[in-house]
Amino acid sequence: MDTLPNGPGPNGAGPGHLPGPPVPLVRVDGRWLLGDHLDRTHLEFAPAGVLPHVDGQAGEVVPWARFMSLGLRVTPHRWTGSRRTALLSLGQMAPLGLTGPHLTATVRHPYTYWTGRFSHHRGLHYAPHGLVALDVLLGVTVDAGEAALLGDRAWMDEAVPAVLALRRDDEARAAVTKLVAGARAARGLHEA
Repeated sequence: MDTLPNGPGPNGAGPGHLPGPPVPLVRVDGRWLLGDHLDRTHLEFAPAGVLPHVDGQAGEVVPWARFMSLGLRVTPHRWTGSRRTALLSLGQMAPLGLTGPHLTATVRHPYTYWTGRFSHHRGLHYAPHGLVALDVLLGVTVDAGEAALLGDRAWMDEAVPAVLALRRDDEARAAVTKLVAGARAARGLHEA
């Protein structure tokens, strides 16, 4: 099992702590997955789009061309974003309310809001600055009109470690903008 950047733990049963801050995005067998793939619910950043996986079954892909915006909603600790915490605290402690960790997006054709739910990795506390950097990677790439890059495994292999190594969101924005421009240049496109 080939994983990056959070790799399998010492027993191969979950994300480990390889270079970079722990985040919900992992690379498993060449695929980029958001959420605990050993649990029931995760999202795959496939070449065709976001592919939800629930109860071991793949759902319907949401094509990259539909994405107009994309944001990450997840808490560093599993319990603070849980439905149970939200109910017990009447929504005061759980900033995600009753939804748990998810991607949120505006999609077109038809225009609507889309939510992609995923599971928090068991026993893993995500680094807050890693979550900010990951949100910037997703949002800036989609805002630039290049959502399909998130399904390009080679581009993600370069982009994810580079962006997660940064601690500030302005540095992450600049890095993602540069990576997107590099991908466009490689395709022979120029910035407008």
